[in-house]
Amino acid sequence: MQAATDPPTPAPSPVRPGDSRLWYVLFLAMLLWQGWLTLTLFGTDRPWRGVLNEQPLLSGRHPLHLYHGLLGARAFTSQGSLSCYDPAFQAGYPKTPVFDSGSRPAELFFVLSGGRRPALVYKLGLALCSALMPAAIWLAVVSLNLSRRTTVVTTFLALLVWWGRPCQALLASGDLDLLLAALAMVAQCGLLMRFHRQPGFWVWLGLLCTGFLSWFAQPLFSVLLLPLFLLYYIRVGSRHVFLWHLALLGGLLVALAMNVFWLRDWIQYWWLRLPLQASETLLPHRTPRTVWQSELWGEPLDRVVLLGLLGLGSIGGLLFNQRGDRATARLFGLGALGLLLLALGGLVSDLLGRLNAGLLLVPALLLTVPLAGHALEQGWVLLVRRTGTSWRAALVVLVPSLTLGWFLRDDWSGLSQRARSATPLLLGFDDNERDLIEHLRASTTAEARILWEDRGSQTTESRWTVLLPWLTERAFLGGLDPRGTIEHTAGGLVDQMLGGRGIEEWTDTELEDYCQRYNIGWVVCWSPRTIQRFARWKKAERCGPLTPTQNVQLFALKRPLSFVLRGKAVLQQADPAHICLRDVIPDNGVVVLSMHYQEGLVASPSRVHVERELDTKDLIPLIRLRVDRPVARVTLTWDR
Repeated sequence: MQAATDPPTPAPSPVRPGDSRLWYVLFLAMLLWQGWLTLTLFGTDRPWRGVLNEQPLLSGRHPLHLYHGLLGARAFTSQGSLSCYDPAFQAGYPKTPVFDSGSRPAELFFVLSGGRRPALVYKLGLALCSALMPAAIWLAVVSLNLSRRTTVVTTFLALLVWWGRPCQALLASGDLDLLLAALAMVAQCGLLMRFHRQPGFWVWLGLLCTGFLSWFAQPLFSVLLLPLFLLYYIRVGSRHVFLWHLALLGGLLVALAMNVFWLRDWIQYWWLRLPLQASETLLPHRTPRTVWQSELWGEPLDRVVLLGLLGLGSIGGLLFNQRGDRATARLFGLGALGLLLLALGGLVSDLLGRLNAGLLLVPALLLTVPLAGHALEQGWVLLVRRTGTSWRAALVVLVPSLTLGWFLRDDWSGLSQRARSATPLLLGFDDNERDLIEHLRASTTAEARILWEDRGSQTTESRWTVLLPWLTERAFLGGLDPRGTIEHTAGGLVDQMLGGRGIEEWTDTELEDYCQRYNIGWVVCWSPRTIQRFARWKKAERCGPLTPTQNVQLFALKRPLSFVLRGKAVLQQADPAHICLRDVIPDNGVVVLSMHYQEGLVASPSRVHVERELDTKDLIPLIRLRVDRPVARVTLTWDR
């Protein structure tokens, strides 16, 4: 009887060049490096303390996102919507996605955390998004079936982009929504190629999650990339069965449908937005030299990185195209090229400048890094093949690298500084701001609003004044939006202009009527002409400077303080959840409030009807309550 023989053991498949497990160690080192640099955003001396304390992040629009993020999260928890009516600013305005669309990441942070300790949660959310940037790049490169070495190289290139001046400017200004959408887009592009080659449930789930995040963070960015995805679908769709088409289109539609709950508000309240203002980045003289010298590209070192990535990305796209992977070349290459051209157009086109198209430079570079990483990998493989060994190839690379380093020796100090720490963000209030807050709490009451003079010419600075209602428990006219993005913010005091007119053009009678209509009890101003105008008004009493080192003056107005313009009532409570009035006594069946009307406001009890009170001096009508007889208590809520 013949003994059974074991089947031959299959030979192990050869390891692909660049797929050694040691590359995992380098990738982990880059994750740690990214984590450390992220921590240094909150201070270079024990930066973890800056993340874990209760001091709010005050750089750029971060305070605005913090404020609106918490309002949106509370509205979502109570009524399933991110929109609400906020009476703390501008005599009441609707907080919708139209104004401060960058608050949605903050809203996500607060919904997941329950809204507790908002300053801490916001910083942790920002830090987590930044620290996990390499994970999005890793997901894109792995989905393209590239080697582990390519993953590490691509991640290094992404780090150069992330900590360059253009991306640092986005982090400082508070454009986290755009950066999140860009990272989701890069990962989604890689997953689309993986779904083409190896479709499966987990890849489909990744497409669903990245698609949802992209739409949630920045829908205009997602709309901008729809032609790119259509090109991908036309290119690869004919090779697949019906079930593949159903899964792909179904996943993309589900990702969009998951955002309908807030996108409908974005569409419904678009009319609130005033015409877009001229961009600060638009060049007055548009020549090749002025374009190249624009601050959009960052410092000289950033320009070197930009040119290197564009050159390597072009080569990488050609290499993908030559090996038959045209869909990848077009998806990443055309996407990067289109975004780069739009960013360039933001410097020379008034329309694109108004749309802030210059911000698309960083997403364009992030789309380029997988192509550039592939070009470097293929160049290394070719060099090793030509020289015969890795150490010879390393010597060949070392000579031009040292030569390039010699020519860029003046920039090495800047590069080494970026490798050690990031430029810290503004964290916590300074002494002047704390003094101002304490003086406002001590010198004012909640019986009237505070008219705050905004500095519209300094919109790039901290927007910390948006936190004043929380810090002082007062209502404000101003301090929310110096640029007047929506109609509700167009009638404030900005750079010596009150309601669009120079403050010196206002007569005493007009000022008295304005302050009565909006129930102004105090005025905070800083510009000389504004201070002089209120100093001449007999009904304005100077209370002295609010800070010891800055000429910020507080004036108290000698007038009756009331939020009721007609009839009688006592304002008991006013917050985004509801507005409560007690002892309501109508005047000929009507009570008029010093608050802006918004469609959807309803009153309880139901026999009280909410109507518009038109005012020729205001773009937005006021609230008029139709009351047939006195009511002990009336509660207003916004029922969208």
